[in-house]
Amino acid sequence: MRLSLAAIRWQQIAFAVLAAIPMFVLKGWYHLSLLDRINAAPSARHVDLPIYLQAQIVRYLPGKIWGVVYQTRRMSGTHSPSEIVIANLWQMAMTNALSAGLIISLLLAFRYSHAWLFLLVPVIASVEWLHRHPAIESWGLRQLSRFLPRLAPLTANKPLPPMPWTGTILLCSEWIFYFLVFAVMLHGLAWLPERLLLGTWYGAASLLALAAFVVPAGLAVREAIFVAAPNLIGIDAATLAVTAALARLVFLGAEIAAATLASILTLWARHERR
Repeated sequence: MRLSLAAIRWQQIAFAVLAAIPMFVLKGWYHLSLLDRINAAPSARHVDLPIYLQAQIVRYLPGKIWGVVYQTRRMSGTHSPSEIVIANLWQMAMTNALSAGLIISLLLAFRYSHAWLFLLVPVIASVEWLHRHPAIESWGLRQLSRFLPRLAPLTANKPLPPMPWTGTILLCSEWIFYFLVFAVMLHGLAWLPERLLLGTWYGAASLLALAAFVVPAGLAVREAIFVAAPNLIGIDAATLAVTAALARLVFLGAEIAAATLASILTLWARHERR
């Protein structure tokens, strides 16, 4: 463990945080694109993006729901609570669908053959198909409205419009910065293929930890799953433990930095307009 920590420099941690910031901005941009479809009115990106990013930090409170509550209150003037709930649920569904397909493809490629990377083609095509044909989304919304009557008004509206192809691009682009984080963060600790494998396994652990709703953002659950399987991916436990700690630190730091920078830019823009 001590040798693994000694291989890490604070400069690469700082660069890893910088590499992760665009990932969270892309998440926010995708979320606001979903709200635009539901509301049929464009969101004010310079106002709503900081609110979304701030809400992602609030979600670290126990229960996870507080991030949605915060976002609902801050956006009450432009979006109804039901619209925000639907946007969060659909984003989670689409993000996890792409994540599951991508992670399975990469794990199979690392384990068996690089030919498994071709599995990414139907995975991405399926996500794009769901974006372009929102009938499943509308059907799911009707089913939810049976249990959540407050969502019923949304089902009475006309069908949701298709998501532009940029939606799929945003979701896929998040992963570019995600793996860039691991490539930078673990420089000197592991070879590049191992760094990518560690990033893939960390993503898999995140999916497996989704059931941990009572713990803030799956705190410790994801890391416990990640560290518990050194034999599965052939990397020693010390490297896994250091990677888990660094990833938590880097991603949390990037979320705080993204929210802070977006808020500062919004305040500066308001000041300039006066």
